[in-house]
Formats: sequence, structure tokens, C-alpha cells
Amino acid sequence: MVNISFDKDLCLGCKTCELACAAAHSKAKNLTGAIKEKRVARIRIKKVSGKIKLEQCKLCKNPKCIASCPTNSLAKDENGTVRVNRFTCTGCGICEEACPFGAIVLGPFPTVCDRCADSDEPLCAKACPTKALKIKAV
Repeated sequence: MVNISFDKDLCLGCKTCELACAAAHSKAKNLTGAIKEKRVARIRIKKVSGKIKLEQCKLCKNPKCIASCPTNSLAKDENGTVRVNRFTCTGCGICEEACPFGAIVLGPFPTVCDRCADSDEPLCAKACPTKALKIKAV
């Protein structure tokens, strides 16, 4: 399992990580494709009360998002990543509301960070110009 640590003191709030994430999860695998496909980043940098904050799946031991799903459409895979079954998901948004970290975005299905499962490493961390995001093996 891979975890991504966040150093808010190094973060500029440039959102390069968000762009890299959206591009990585687009069919075209580039920024233009992500924009055309209206891809949502699975990691978000927000400013809350003047402080930079990271919104990303925390790989909870007992995820509230999974427990709250009325159709059992969310489950953890072998790496601890939350996966969505798009065949059974109704897009009700209860999981989004249940997540205490703001890590789920509905559009139209829940979008959750998968640590770039199809790549060697999470591309958000690789793209971060200040290395505010660091990859840690767990």
C-alpha cells in the first residue's frame, strides 16, 4: 500500500497535483483530454481559513463512506484503496457526505483517490514542484 504525506509548509497551492491527477485519470492521459472529459481530480488542495489543506482519501481502517453506502457499492481492494462498483452505485452521494475528509467527489459517480494504481507511483506527488507531497510505502 502507498500513502501520500503532505507538508503544508512546502505547498504553494499551485494545484499542479490536481492537474496531474486529472490528466492521469483521463482517457487521453493528458491535460487537454482531462479538460475535454471534465475529469475531477482525486486529490484537492483547498484554502480553509487562510490555511492550505489537502483533501484526499486517508485509507481509513473502517471507512465511513463504505459503511454508509446503501447499495454496498464501495469496497476496499487488496491495497486498501476504496473502489466504486459503477454497476450498482446509484450516485446518491451519501458516501460523499459520510467522508470526514472531503475525499469523495460525486461526478456522477464517487471519485476516490486510487494512488494511481495503473502507474508506478502517484502522479500528484511526482508532479509537485516543491515536493510537498511525498510517497511513503506502508
